[in-house]
Amino acid sequence: MTVRLDLNGLLATAVGAGGLTPDDVATLAPDLARARALLAERRADGKLQFAELPYRSDDLALVLATVAETREHFDTLVVLGVGGSAMGARALVSGLVTPAGGGMRVVLADSIDPQAMQALLDQLDLRRTLFNVVSKSGNTAGTMAQFLVVRDRLLRALGAVDYKRHLLVTTDPERGSLRQIVNDEGFRELVIPAGVEGRLSALSAVGLFPLAVAGVDVGEVLAGAAHVDERSRAATDPLGDAPLLLAGALWLMATRCEKRLLALVAGSDRLGGVADWFCHLWAASLGRSAASALKPIPARGAADQHAELALSLDGPRDTVVCFLRVEDHGATLDVPVTYQDLEDVGYLGGHPLATLLDAEQRATELALARHGRPSARVILPAINPFTMGQVIYLLETATVAAGVLAGIDPGEEHGLEEARQIAHGLIGRPRFAGWKEEADAWLGRKDPRFVL
Repeated sequence: MTVRLDLNGLLATAVGAGGLTPDDVATLAPDLARARALLAERRADGKLQFAELPYRSDDLALVLATVAETREHFDTLVVLGVGGSAMGARALVSGLVTPAGGGMRVVLADSIDPQAMQALLDQLDLRRTLFNVVSKSGNTAGTMAQFLVVRDRLLRALGAVDYKRHLLVTTDPERGSLRQIVNDEGFRELVIPAGVEGRLSALSAVGLFPLAVAGVDVGEVLAGAAHVDERSRAATDPLGDAPLLLAGALWLMATRCEKRLLALVAGSDRLGGVADWFCHLWAASLGRSAASALKPIPARGAADQHAELALSLDGPRDTVVCFLRVEDHGATLDVPVTYQDLEDVGYLGGHPLATLLDAEQRATELALARHGRPSARVILPAINPFTMGQVIYLLETATVAAGVLAGIDPGEEHGLEEARQIAHGLIGRPRFAGWKEEADAWLGRKDPRFVL
């Protein structure tokens, strides 16, 4: 059940002049060795806390204890949160939670669309629902707005005493307004460890709690993540370190091969959340580096890969494709044998749907290669807690390593912070009032002739 990385589709032997040669890959070795040493140094200094999440046994024990208590009183868990932490939880929940899991119903409310939020609240039995408010910073505007709406609804329905047991807060252990609210009001809590950014928090209580509530073996998720970490640390050559090599190969695609787009194609609907989360992680972490020349785009096979194929084959030679490939889909649904007199239909009979899905992905990969377009594979033997933990940890580590190669700190978010400040000003937060004036002035300069 080891997740594997296959970079053959990036090589010139597969795609011609637009690919990498073995010498190109070999030249990565010194840079990867330096990146590896720097990451190890940062980790030893306690500055790479996401890497330690698979080993935080006390945190896991607290999550499991909270789950046991939760199941006694509630049928439904609603996770409130927007942004990177919410996307990490969605990646895991959408990949691993199934109706056969035997746990609670889990709803991820990761939107502040008013109609969606109203519809959700109207169909919930509040007396049997627990709301998990998730924000690393404790100041995320969308999450805090969700919290205030839900808090008011609970107060009105359950009263000033009972409403509190319907709220569980996951946030920073020391900082932020949400931390202050927890301390003042005494809500139950789980923590996102200090030094773990929200978009790198999927393997903390952020993702583990909703998974465990739904009946998923979260110990296996962490074991998968640790498996990737241990393989990386055991590699005697940096070119044998899978997350590091993936980072280096994508770095070369951006800087040497002048690729501008990275299409991550999920080979299963259950991996669509992983594709969405990774694209957010990569863009938010590397937006200020040369690696950000690879603008990430999520896609889902077989539906989206046809559109992606048309763009990649006939459009500019600026895209590298990475497939999340699944070998065993875990279901055996066969196409019935019928309409044998119609060649365009009859040939499908007797084949499992998984075989068709696999053929679509392999055909796309070959067509890309035939037209000199590079692609890579991340291969999951199956989708289960152990392999999902591996995929999350591999992609997190590769993103952080790409930041090291680019000479930046992937934890900083200068562009995102400016957008947040503007939004705060527009809503009326006094400290950012100047942004509202600028935004109003910008709107005032619009030419009505071009508003149709």
